[in-house]
Order: sequence, then structure tokens, then C-alpha cells
Amino acid sequence: MHYTIVDSPLGRLLVASSARGLCLIGLADDDAGLLQELRRAAPQAQLLRDDGGLAAIAAALTAYLAGRGPCPALPLDLPGTPFQRRVWEALRAIPYGETRSYRQIAEGLGLGPGAARAVGGACAANPVALVVPCHRAVASDGQLQGFRWGLERKRALLALERQQR
Repeated sequence: MHYTIVDSPLGRLLVASSARGLCLIGLADDDAGLLQELRRAAPQAQLLRDDGGLAAIAAALTAYLAGRGPCPALPLDLPGTPFQRRVWEALRAIPYGETRSYRQIAEGLGLGPGAARAVGGACAANPVALVVPCHRAVASDGQLQGFRWGLERKRALLALERQQR
């Protein structure tokens, strides 16, 4: 697995990719936390720092975080369950700058409103937030809930997208 870590407007950005596609994105205040997350996510993988090979992807994601347009469509290598993959596709269908409640996402998938928690769980398991925009999922009352990189970053991402609409 190849990875790079670069500066971004929301902190240090980790991008990790297999030969098939992007498999992990991370945001943190320091590299140590990102490397720990990468090792936890891929304990058996040989990790190779590849700043040059991932420069274009890192630059595209950094441009998105700087408010220069939507997150690009990138090839993905995601190991989720069938349910998680359905949720992640539903998240990708939410238009840039808009939000949907966990309940709306569940209902859009043909599930009952009680499945909103399961949708939240799939969002929490999303290893490539930004490309699969789980920050666009909110509570039914519009309040922000859970985000692997903290509510301040979720708030910043939503504000960035709303400004660009």
C-alpha cells in the first residue's frame, strides 16, 4: 500500500492507495496519528511512502479542501460489507453542498427509519471520507453528529461546500 501525507487547509492529510484505488483518507493534526490509523486499517500491508506517485491525488483533495470545487471522482478500493457499500453509494449521490439525514438515507435505500443508526454506523466505517462524503449526513433535525475527524472539520467541510454552490 502506498501513502503520502501533506498539508491541507484542515490539517495533515493522509492519502493511501492500493494498486486498485484509494483505500484510506485521513485528516489529523499530526503525522503520528495518521500513521497509526493507517497501520490499524491495514495491519498486514507493506506500507510504502510514495509522495510522487500520489501527488496528483493529494493535490486534488487539497484543492477540494481549499474550496476550489467538488471532490474529484477517484478509483476506490473499499472492503466494506454489501450494506456499507449501499450506504456509501447513497452518500456519493448527495449533491455537493447539500445534506441528507441519516433517516432520509435509510429511507432512500428502502429501509425503515429505524435503520438510521445502521446508516450512521456505515458512515463511521467509511475509510475514504471526502470522496465518499459522509460529512453530508446529518441528524433529522439538521444538527451535526459524529464525524471521524471531529465536528469542527465536518462543519468546515459543509460550510466550504455551501459557499461554493
